[in-house]
Amino acid sequence: MASKITFCALLFCFFLMFASEMQITEAKHCRKPSKGWNGKCFEKKCDNWCKNNDHEDYGDCYKGYCYCYYKC
Repeated sequence: MASKITFCALLFCFFLMFASEMQITEAKHCRKPSKGWNGKCFEKKCDNWCKNNDHEDYGDCYKGYCYCYYKC
């Protein structure tokens, strides 16, 4: 009987820890137009521009324009 209660208690603790781990998520990224980018957007160049010049996490082309992404 005691071992059954112990098993149930440990199982409950395991599920409690597992549920709390699932709630941890990565920060959401928000998008804004690059501050100094001109002309046609090239993916790799846009990414480098956003990292080095705008000091954001990464850059990506969207509808022909360079957008920088940051944690919001």
